[in-house]
Amino acid sequence: MLRKMLVAAAISAACVSPAFAQVDMVCDQAGMTRLETDVGQITDTGRKEMAQKELAMAKEALAANDQEKCKSHMANAMKGKDPM
Repeated sequence: MLRKMLVAAAISAACVSPAFAQVDMVCDQAGMTRLETDVGQITDTGRKEMAQKELAMAKEALAANDQEKCKSHMANAMKGKDPM
């Protein structure tokens, strides 16, 4: 019984953690610089291209001072750096 509860807790933590990581995301120049570095290290061509497009849209949103749109595009770009 305890084992099942621990497994369920671990699965819950794994599912919730990415959502909390996006909440802490800050759309500013420092965040863009970190993201550019991460995107530059992607080796998969398809993922890198997608991440670069999302990064460009995030920069446009930052310039327009649209924080929600910027965070959304930054999150999408970060998905490109992680294998699915």
